Amino acid sequence: MAEQYIGTTACDECGARFKVSVKHKDRLGKPVRCSKCKSIFTPELIEPTPLETALMENAEQEAASEVEEKKKRRRTKFEIRQDTIEHIQKEFKKLHPRLAEIAGRRSSEEEIRVWCRDALVHALGYDSKENIRLEHRTLGKSADIVLHENDKVFLVIECKNTKSNLGPNVIDQAAGYAIGLGTEWAVTTNGLIWKLYRVITQKGSGPRFIEVFDVALLDEDGVSEEDAENLYLLSPRAVFGGDLEKRSHERACTNKKRVLKALESERVLKALRIELQNTYKAEHDYAVKLDDESVGYYLEDALGLSEL
Repeated sequence: MAEQYIGTTACDECGARFKVSVKHKDRLGKPVRCSKCKSIFTPELIEPTPLETALMENAEQEAASEVEEKKKRRRTKFEIRQDTIEHIQKEFKKLHPRLAEIAGRRSSEEEIRVWCRDALVHALGYDSKENIRLEHRTLGKSADIVLHENDKVFLVIECKNTKSNLGPNVIDQAAGYAIGLGTEWAVTTNGLIWKLYRVITQKGSGPRFIEVFDVALLDEDGVSEEDAENLYLLSPRAVFGGDLEKRSHERACTNKKRVLKALESERVLKALRIELQNTYKAEHDYAVKLDDESVGYYLEDALGLSEL
């Protein structure tokens, strides 16, 4: 690491001059041996020459550069992810007024397609020539936007005008393009709403969808931090770094059906029964005996499930 200096000193006997580094500043005012003439002298700071000043300033700049480089090397994956999310939020906010203007009048799918392309480039970091194709032909039709890397499509975006409710027919359309192009990721959007799905093919039946996120860009909170965190999943870093895959599995693992099934499991009901009995006894000094079947009934009642 480059040294940092606080000034210059000189030997009283031979006149040899030395730069005083930060780590040796405690030697000022104390007897030391000159490395040139070997005599003893007491170092004090003196006026440096222009050359010495330049050398010390250069050393300081090198030290500062090394510190900055070390900081960059030490950035964690979490910090890099947060920086990316902040950039996405900032750039989507820049595009916000234009989207609001489009939404305020009768818009076409073409306007939304162009706006989405600009968002993909400026906010999410894609190259307009290397990664984005508009109106890509597949299945005898045109997918509005496809994202690709080395000619391999990895995500399809189906754009509609701002009045579209992005219903099941739009999802089916995007899913059909995704399957036809060999990818499992599909987005439906009217500019205002962005919905990301994982499309899973099933033998003997239609595809299954996992909704990864549903983002509204013109709601009361505008482009919130939560919105930016979701939109981050569309970025190259998330797609190719595993964050998108991870979030998809998290959503699939914690869907309502699986959560309810877990709550009905023998292990959960037993743990809940023991917790209810122990906490009640600790509070009221009275032992209540419960069975798992009763706890299951009370759980359904507490969650409002018994009315369904």
